[in-house]
Amino acid sequence: MAEGYRFVRHLRQRRKAEHIDAVRALPDGRFGPWFEYVHLIPASAPEYDWADVDLSTTFCGRHLASPVLINAMTGGTSAALAINRRLARAARRYGLAMAVGSSTAALEDPDVTPTYTVVRDEYPDGVVLANVGMGTRLEAARQAVALLRADMLQVHWNAAQELFMVEGDRRFRGALAAFATVARHVGVPVIAKEVGQGLSGEAARQFAQAGAAAVDVGGAGGTNFLAVESWRQGEVLDPAWAHWGIPTAAAVVEAVAAVGAQVDVVASGGIRHALDVAKALALGAKVAGIAGPLLRLAAEPDGEARLDAYLAGLHRDLRRVLLLTGARTWTELRERPVLVLGPLREWLEARGLGPVIALRGWFAEPGPADRRSRAGPRTAARGPD
Repeated sequence: MAEGYRFVRHLRQRRKAEHIDAVRALPDGRFGPWFEYVHLIPASAPEYDWADVDLSTTFCGRHLASPVLINAMTGGTSAALAINRRLARAARRYGLAMAVGSSTAALEDPDVTPTYTVVRDEYPDGVVLANVGMGTRLEAARQAVALLRADMLQVHWNAAQELFMVEGDRRFRGALAAFATVARHVGVPVIAKEVGQGLSGEAARQFAQAGAAAVDVGGAGGTNFLAVESWRQGEVLDPAWAHWGIPTAAAVVEAVAAVGAQVDVVASGGIRHALDVAKALALGAKVAGIAGPLLRLAAEPDGEARLDAYLAGLHRDLRRVLLLTGARTWTELRERPVLVLGPLREWLEARGLGPVIALRGWFAEPGPADRRSRAGPRTAARGPD
């Protein structure tokens, strides 16, 4: 029995280490997040100063200094300790919410607990998200929250990754019912998080009806976990699967249209630049999650300095984007014109979202009010508050 336990523990730690190595080695997926098809309209005469810009947002009832979320990445292996320490320090410096990787390993193996609790040690007053897998039962979810004194709980839905993982799960029946129980009773806001294949409007409704406080779209365009699992097996992902999933920008619109009035939406999947963050928030997301690029930086010998440089530049550019669109806050940005073009427009129209996005002023013909006054905000373009 003890020998079997040690073997399972070794396999889990090796898998988590291989995931870090794979994310560092592989490029983003071939299927981009499609933010290049979202266009913000510049304001030539902004009426704000640099000091007026407010980057803060609210998420699941919490005030955040920044809309950037350090999304779930790692834990459960020795390499994760330094990575999570550096990420937590960066989160503290910039006032970011931070999620840890799946906490199941810590619940089953006390030896790896410090690779998770280091986040709370370094960020005692920050907004920290625990993370468990789909199908996790209530008691384990409560333990994951208690381990980090977490403010929120992510439940990740990675069916596609599991099916490409040699040792992955093949049993999904009952996972949604388990999620509903956790959402009702765990005591903190629960976020349903997709992992790379994108969240449809239909799935977003399922999670909202099950009690989710937020949905994280986990769109195609960033780290491709099908490629990660293929890499672990010494293979290259079959090109036929390279375009599987919903690009992030499309997933954001689908989720916002379906449930944005009831729950918060997290944009994640291939978000790399401040313009990606701003476009996601203009489409209605409340926060934008970034994972892969931060892990790669944090894993470098000078990872702390690299993280600081990246996040400083990101937040500088977020201020630039708001000023250059004539907006002081993210709410004001959602009142500004947005153009949705190309394949993203075709996707949304094919999915029956044409009337919704026309109502918000996205790629709609200008109406009389727009022609009368170009200076004021276009109320038709308002996203969910």
